[in-house]
Formats: sequence, C-alpha cells, structure tokens
Amino acid sequence: MANPIVSRAELAVGGKSMTVKGVVQKTTMLLGLSALSGLGFFFYAIAAGLSSSFIYMTAIVSMFAGVGLAFFMIFKPHMAKTLAIPYALLEGLFLGGISMIFMSMYPSVPLTALCATFVTAAVMLGLYRSGLVKVTDKFRSIMMSAVFAIMILYVVQWGFVLFGSSLPFLFDGGMIAIGFSLFVIVIASFSLLLDFDNIERGVAAGVSEDYEWIFSVGIVATLVWMYIEFLRLLSYLQD
Repeated sequence: MANPIVSRAELAVGGKSMTVKGVVQKTTMLLGLSALSGLGFFFYAIAAGLSSSFIYMTAIVSMFAGVGLAFFMIFKPHMAKTLAIPYALLEGLFLGGISMIFMSMYPSVPLTALCATFVTAAVMLGLYRSGLVKVTDKFRSIMMSAVFAIMILYVVQWGFVLFGSSLPFLFDGGMIAIGFSLFVIVIASFSLLLDFDNIERGVAAGVSEDYEWIFSVGIVATLVWMYIEFLRLLSYLQD
C-alpha cells in the first residue's frame, strides 16, 4: 500500500521465501483476531454497561498504542512476526470502541461501512489482478505523497482536537468535509494496489518468509483506515 508499514519495509532475502498464500493466511488471521477483539469488547461493554466516555477513551488509547507498534514495525520490520498479533488485537479494541460510538448516533453506519470496506477491497483486488490499473513508479510516487499529506492533516487535526477545536471545513460534516472524506477513501482504496504490488515484488525478490507478517500488517492497516473513513463519510451523509 502507500502506507509506510509496507513501503518502508527493509526486505531481507534468505531462508524460506515468502509466498502470496502465506501473506493471505496471515492477513486472514490478523483480521480474524481484530474481529474477535472488537466484538469481544463490543459485547463486554454492553454487558458491563460501560460509559461512552470509557469506551471512547479505550478506543483512543488502543488507537495510539496500535500506531506506536506500527511505527516501531516500520523501522524494525523483522519484529512484525512478534508484534503483528498484539497490533491486531489493539486495532480490534479501537474498531470495537469507535464502532460503538458511531452506532449510538447512527445505528446503521458501522455495518454499512464494514460492507463498503470489503466490497471496495474486492474491487481493487479485481482491478489489480485484471491489469486494468498498473502500479507504475509515477503512480507509486503520487500515492505516497498523497498519503503522507493526509497523515500530516490527521496529526494537525488531533492537535486541534486536544484544544477543543477542529480544522476548518475538513472535519465539520459540510460539503467540503464530504468531498475531503471521499478523496481520502479513494486514496485509501488505491493504496491497496500498492499493497498488492509490494507483495508481488517481495515474492519475486525471494524475501524471507518472516516478512509475510509486515505485508499482512500493512494490509490490515489499510483496511482499518478505509473503514474509519467510510464511518466518517456515512455519518456526514446521515447528518
């Protein structure tokens, strides 16, 4: 993808080589763990009657902890084999908590966002496999620039949130915010093409089997990003 978890991986050749099947299996496992973690927290929160503020705080703490692990894996990709499972569990807590927050305001949005995420991922995989969209060096450069620009905006937005404010227009639910959210979803969707291309490059280069984990983490990160943006967009449209 265009996210740095995959693109910054220090690929190592040696031992048993990675395979596409191996990446698919590990990605499926990580997604399953995220789903179990998210659903477990979701139903526990309901059964225990947890407050919205506690749920929100748990989601935010899990998000930052997951981001911390992700950045650690960017610079130490060989550690992904050890940290991928904790990362998936943290992402599950984040998704479970944030989904509950959105569901309390817009009951149909989380399920719709989930369906939209996986349908979009399937479409992008189909486009990649068919060869209709080629991942060229120019495409890769444009995508990386767009992703980093969006990430910088996110960081600035969090800075505003800490002071009880928000970036003007981009996150207020208006037409500009809807347009921005659509743009981000498009970038996140096309980021999957870079994920797929990176995996093929890794297989062709004979990268070590251990690095299947870093590619899997990258795909999970892209899907989580896409899901959150679909949540945001659909909530804007509900309003």
